[in-house]
Amino acid sequence: MGKKYISKRLQNHNLRFQRLISTNSIDNTAQTSIEHLTTTIEKKLKLSRAQLRARSTSTTQSTIEDEDEPAFVDDESESHDIPYNSVNIIVNIGMILNLVNTFRCPSCNRVGKMSEKVTQRRSLLYHITFSCTCSFETSFTNSTQLVHSSTSRMDELNMMACVAANVAGIKRTGMTTILGMLNILPPVQIENWNKYQKIYSNALDVVKDESFGRGAEEAAEQSSEAADHEGVTNIKVSIDGTWLTRRGHFSLHGVSTVCSTADPPKVLDFECLSRHCTTCSGLLAIREHNPEMYQQLLAEHIESGCEENHSGSSSGMEAADVVKVFCRSEVKHLLRYTTYIGDGDANNERALLDAQPYGKIRIRRLQCINHFSKRMRTALETIKKNYKGAKLEDGLPIGGRNRRLTDDKIHQLTVYYGSAIRSHVNDLESMKVACWATFHHYSSTCENPNHDYCDPRKCHMYRYKSFDPNKHSLAPAVMNAIRPVYEKMCSDEMLSKVVDGGTTNSNESYHSYIWSLCPKTQFHSAKYVRDATSLAAILYNDGYQLSITKRLQQCGVLSTTPACVRMLKLTDNQRVKEHKFKTKAAQQKKRHRQILTEQRLNQQEKYNYASGAFD
Repeated sequence: MGKKYISKRLQNHNLRFQRLISTNSIDNTAQTSIEHLTTTIEKKLKLSRAQLRARSTSTTQSTIEDEDEPAFVDDESESHDIPYNSVNIIVNIGMILNLVNTFRCPSCNRVGKMSEKVTQRRSLLYHITFSCTCSFETSFTNSTQLVHSSTSRMDELNMMACVAANVAGIKRTGMTTILGMLNILPPVQIENWNKYQKIYSNALDVVKDESFGRGAEEAAEQSSEAADHEGVTNIKVSIDGTWLTRRGHFSLHGVSTVCSTADPPKVLDFECLSRHCTTCSGLLAIREHNPEMYQQLLAEHIESGCEENHSGSSSGMEAADVVKVFCRSEVKHLLRYTTYIGDGDANNERALLDAQPYGKIRIRRLQCINHFSKRMRTALETIKKNYKGAKLEDGLPIGGRNRRLTDDKIHQLTVYYGSAIRSHVNDLESMKVACWATFHHYSSTCENPNHDYCDPRKCHMYRYKSFDPNKHSLAPAVMNAIRPVYEKMCSDEMLSKVVDGGTTNSNESYHSYIWSLCPKTQFHSAKYVRDATSLAAILYNDGYQLSITKRLQQCGVLSTTPACVRMLKLTDNQRVKEHKFKTKAAQQKKRHRQILTEQRLNQQEKYNYASGAFD
């Protein structure tokens, strides 16, 4: 190892040790208080608000949350009253002039002789001067200067507009539309907007690294393995990739993410790869007319940094991203991702095997239970397709209505198979018995009951006296046809891939954050995708209240923002409220009601929809 590598690891270790000392009591209190919480979002927000209380010494954060305030408030009316002298309002300049003209001039003592003049305007910032006929002048500015080391002639209001455009995922164009509909002149010119965007991106990187650091500490603390003599801890993570468009559509941008499997799970790292650079594409227009200037500008652009960092195919982005993230985990977080949960992408496993990011230390791959259970659906659908047009041993086809293999039965068998794996994820033998129990359950009849392996808490045979196995089960010939599928899917070789495993649900949830900030229906530059990915990470890890208030401070916005803080807090509370009632049973009942309603409405239609039926 080089000296720079060792120095970086020691530096990260010292920083992590100092953070542990400074926040140990806070984290212990927060971890103890989240044990009674049920949802992942509640746990994350509880930890985030503990961090907010720890930083309550500053003026801005002291208004965010009281020490005695309830953890989660569902009703807006329960929020603190906001002092109006510290919020922004939209007002017409003519109304301000009318107000000024109701007062006497301090110089000539006359009323209504004032005239206004906008002496300076920078987008949302206005410097207005009021002049009297006696030459008396007074002026005011509607925004304070941005407190940042690299700013000049930049103000807080325009900085907050830039942050708002990124948080809402509408860019400068969307912000222009909103301001125009409010009769406000458009934002700063694109050159100045890029300056604000650069400050925002730099602040985003700082807040993101802090969030990743806290997530890494929580993952290390909850790891089943102790840190080695170098302070590096082996943990289990989940990895997954996502693209701006579908992989088969040759996406220009791809993102791979690594999430911890701690409670609650958090994003630890990500990598963005791009096959497109907006600057390089813009320079192509110069190449035909002035090749020499093109070569000069291209060399300067490449030296300053090109957005294109991947020359391979779109499908190879995920594996390349994963290798980069694994290779820097020790230096960045003092962690080794020795076990990871992933879907069926074999190229990730082979790429890590070739790269060997941890030397001789073997990286173990576990199957995602959700993706793994879908193999049961695929296998059953293949069996049904292979038997199409053929007769089973009872002289009937495999499909049909009465006790045959319908699409609904395939769905039920797949769901029960996945549920059996999740219920016994830590024990191979009990998992194997539970998976076979689903097969025996559907082969049972009143004359030949076979529910000995079923869980009495879930099996309808034990729960409901009116349960009729003959209506629920499949015909013996059908069960004999699908038995080879169960022999394969319930074997020790297959089920061992998901023992001690998990899901990539945290990655998928994080990906939904990304594409809500930069929609797939639009084209985005690599820089914007990277910023949206960073913003989505801190929102997923810490919620809106902690992440955005910290980012505003990092951008140089030091004025109190109670209305903004209230909006962020209500947004977090609404997320908890919506997620809390989205239980599995409630979702199933709602979906069942929707299906019955749709069937009833279809029966009332005179002409039902059918593809090509009316040609």
